[in-house]
Amino acid sequence: MDKLKIIGVLAVFSLSACNSTPQSNVSNYNAKGNLESPKPSGCVAVNQLSNQQNPVDIFTGLNTCMSDENYSQAAELYFAGMSYGYFDTKRVSDKTAHQAISVLRMNVFGAQPKEVMDKLQVALDKISSDNSAICKSLTDLGAPSYKPTYMIQHGMGAFTGQSTKDGLVENFNSATAWTDSLATIVKCV
Repeated sequence: MDKLKIIGVLAVFSLSACNSTPQSNVSNYNAKGNLESPKPSGCVAVNQLSNQQNPVDIFTGLNTCMSDENYSQAAELYFAGMSYGYFDTKRVSDKTAHQAISVLRMNVFGAQPKEVMDKLQVALDKISSDNSAICKSLTDLGAPSYKPTYMIQHGMGAFTGQSTKDGLVENFNSATAWTDSLATIVKCV
């Protein structure tokens, strides 16, 4: 047998050994408050939300809307939750915590069938094509006024200690961040 075949056979055996090794030493740690939903919404209009509800709360309602096949309402809640999530990435100092929004999206959308996601996408596109109503609703709702514990507790700082006293960016400008969030997520100008 030549050297390449021997190396190939050894590589296959090595990979097989790695795949058959029990994963009993793997642990998943969650900090209290990680992706927590203290005030879950139902499938409601944005004007029925409170600026005390975090993205996890809002995505709970979005999930209910999708179950009820109310895709236009789900799309509105998607824009609200994503706008709040983007805002929170601006004010939470631990950058590792910012992935909370990606994980939230995976949790809500990961198990959805393609047909459901296609219907949601149609509703999102419709709102995006004329965003005046959603921009007004979100402007009226206003910037988040809750402490973003769901995100702060998602990052490494929850285990290693926060870089700031409360996990938030010092001298944070809420008005500028809210305007930026609406411009970035919903394209409100």
